[in-house]
Order: sequence, then structure tokens, then C-alpha cells
Amino acid sequence: MARKKIIWSDIAKAEFKENLEFYTERNKSAEYSLKLLAKTENLLNTLAESEFIGRLTSNRKTRVIPMSVFLIFYEIHKDTIEIVSFWDNRQDNFKRKF
Repeated sequence: MARKKIIWSDIAKAEFKENLEFYTERNKSAEYSLKLLAKTENLLNTLAESEFIGRLTSNRKTRVIPMSVFLIFYEIHKDTIEIVSFWDNRQDNFKRKF
């Protein structure tokens, strides 16, 4: 299987940015946010090589990968994998945009 390009939806970009900013502000340090960024990059490198590592969601087109307290929702396209949501499980579900 060929390596696919990872792209982010606008919603996923905003959610990821919000999480990084939240933890930087809360911890008064970027240390945790930088670790989260590195962990996410590592997981997405694996995903680019093995697109089916996530389990299917109920809509049968979106997949999800748990990453500690986060969920990464993605969809597989012909040449790309689109990250559609980056969700912190400690948030209220009614806030979820996806």
C-alpha cells in the first residue's frame, strides 16, 4: 500500500489548535502541547502508511483512532487521508462539531 498524504479539515485544524492553546495556557508552558504535537505527528506518519488502523464509526465512512484522551477522526480518499476531527474526550460531547 502506498503512503497517502494527510490533510486536515478546517474543523480539525481549529480543534487541534484550540487543544494546543488550552494546554499551553492552562499549564503556563508549551511543554505538554509540544509533546502532544509530536505524538500526533508520529501517529499520523503511521496512519499515512496503514490507513485502516482506525476502527469504523457508525456512519461506515469515518474511522477513529484513540490517542490517550483524544480521538482522531479521519476519512480515506483516493489519494489522501483527511483528518476531520481532533477531539479531547474530556470535553462535552454537545460541543463536538463532527
